[in-house]
Amino acid sequence: MMTFLDLAKNGGLLFDGAMGTMLYQRGIFLNRCFEAVNLEQPELVSRVHQEYLQAGAQVITANTFGSGRLKLEKQGLSDKFEDINRRGVELARAAVDGRAYVAGSVGPSGIVGLSGLAGEEGLRAEESLREHIALLVDAGVDLLCLETFAVVSELEMAIRISKEYCDLPVVALCMFTEGGSTRRGLTPEAVGRRLIDAGADVIGANCGGGPDHLFGVTTRMVDLGHPVVAMANAGNPKTVENRTIYVANPEYFGVFARRLFKAGVKVVGGCCGTTPEHVRRMANSARMLRATNGVLDAEYIDSATEYSGHSTPLADRSDLGACLDRNEFVTSVELNPPNGLDLSSRIEAARALKDFGITTINIADGPRASLRMGNVAMAVEVAQKTSLSPLVHVCCRDRNYLGLQSHLLGMHVLGIRNIVVITGDPPKMGPFPHATGVYDVNSIGLLNLIQGFNHGLDASGQTLPDRTSFVCATGAEPAAHDYDRELRRLEMKISAGASVIMTQPVYDPAVIERFLNDIKEFNVPVMLGLCPLASYRNAVFLNKNVPGMSVPDDVLARMKVAEDKGQGQAEGVAIARDALDASRTRIQGAYIMPPFGRYKVAMAVLDGFLDP
Repeated sequence: MMTFLDLAKNGGLLFDGAMGTMLYQRGIFLNRCFEAVNLEQPELVSRVHQEYLQAGAQVITANTFGSGRLKLEKQGLSDKFEDINRRGVELARAAVDGRAYVAGSVGPSGIVGLSGLAGEEGLRAEESLREHIALLVDAGVDLLCLETFAVVSELEMAIRISKEYCDLPVVALCMFTEGGSTRRGLTPEAVGRRLIDAGADVIGANCGGGPDHLFGVTTRMVDLGHPVVAMANAGNPKTVENRTIYVANPEYFGVFARRLFKAGVKVVGGCCGTTPEHVRRMANSARMLRATNGVLDAEYIDSATEYSGHSTPLADRSDLGACLDRNEFVTSVELNPPNGLDLSSRIEAARALKDFGITTINIADGPRASLRMGNVAMAVEVAQKTSLSPLVHVCCRDRNYLGLQSHLLGMHVLGIRNIVVITGDPPKMGPFPHATGVYDVNSIGLLNLIQGFNHGLDASGQTLPDRTSFVCATGAEPAAHDYDRELRRLEMKISAGASVIMTQPVYDPAVIERFLNDIKEFNVPVMLGLCPLASYRNAVFLNKNVPGMSVPDDVLARMKVAEDKGQGQAEGVAIARDALDASRTRIQGAYIMPPFGRYKVAMAVLDGFLDP
């Protein structure tokens, strides 16, 4: 098992969710001490830990948050201080059985406010924290999680004490107000710097609000050089029939986790109101990021492989390969499978696009992790009835490493030569929320596998009876938050055999210009991704919710003015055409993602750009 800090730095690390919420739902009333349940009903605590482990959590938090001596004194339980904490760690350790890390949870001492930490009360707080931390370390936790501290100076004190007692990783989490600062007005950036200076290994925030609040707070810490954690509440609490409940649904937590990971936050988990179902939804996003970071499939990735056999020249692999080899301007329009059996409308659209002059269509592999007809079946039908050679997505989400290889060989037999290799969106939508993302390999590893196939070798290095002749496209995100990492990964993808780059949609000309300048040395053709905005509301949604799709203020303003005149879609087309026109001499193609499958919008974008 990798170390906790290694996983935290790589990203995609997942903590569990709320313990108190689960105990409350199972009959432990608010007037009881949740930590005392370690002694009174240990099987209940164990069951909660096991449910979080089964949901995908990699860090299980011992039920010790409120078991500092000062807090236990208020409930008449100070004489059980050692038993409660040791039993809490034992229960967590037994539940994980070596399959996850155990975090010792330490909450505030119980001394209220900054003024309370001065003088004699401050000494009591320090002694309580010292005793609590020392006991958890002695009980055998893997790391310390100092959480829900509203007073930064108390959290700094807890960090320093932790570092005095052990060399275990220390996670330090502050609680921020709804306004995005501490009660004394400190910004997330200022808090993060203070926590790092105090010695924290991982910084971040928990509690205080729902997903949007935690996103706004923690993403402001990502540039400070330490892994950042976000643990949101399940929205704001509401009282229904004398019960306190949280109303942010688990599905949104899956989306929230992906947004956080894309923004540079490395570790996620749940706080008040979250359950194993919230954690399960975040687990697929975490697994996807671990795959893209190479944590899962390092043994498959070897971009430096030298092949002794020959591969089919690009120009001879497919019509698209020939166009790329001749440096011709190529175009592709996304046309995705239906969720039923009828392909007639897709065939009609493909014919219309072909007649218009589109080079090819591309067909996603379970777009947005939703239930669709298999894209290979649609590609074969389109090829037979239109003579187009579709560009077919292959993602790493749904098939294990062996299944991917079989899938590729089958595609080749069916005549499919053009593929887009992607890691794939994590399952999160539709009526199948428990579908598991596989991610045995990421896009880099899959490109390496296909490059081997093209040279007549399987993934184990054994000679195949025949070699394949795939043309491989790969994705790139010019507006990625971790831009340097994106460029490094793109270089690895090209080394692994990608023949063309297809970018995510970009609405800022400066971002496009920077990206094209930075990849000149790669000497690989680029197809500019364009997603024409359908409306002002659509633009706002993409800007807020879709990682890597930043819509500049001036573009939002253009869409708002046009929307007020009833011309939102036309303005979206005009914006896409402006982007294409500005880059036309520096790219070799355009990749259009028409909103809501409106393929005629793609024609409007490309009108006048295609050769007569």
